[in-house]
Amino acid sequence: MTTKDIINLKLNQLEQSLLNQDHLNNPIEFLTQLASLSKYFHLMSDEDRDYVNCAKTALEDQIEWKV
Repeated sequence: MTTKDIINLKLNQLEQSLLNQDHLNNPIEFLTQLASLSKYFHLMSDEDRDYVNCAKTALEDQIEWKV
C-alpha cells in the first residue's frame, strides 16, 4: 500500500466519522483520527489539508457536520 493510498484511506475514514457526527459523540476517538493524519499533512494536497482543517474546526467548535 502506497503512502497516497494510506492518506486516502484515512481521509475516507475521517469523512465517515464526520458524517456519523463522531466529532460530537466521540471526540477523543475523533481527535485520535486527526492525530494519525497529522504525520501525512505535508504530503496532502491543498484540498485535503483544507478538509482536515475544517474537521478540526468542527471538533473544536462542536459544529454539526452537514453535507
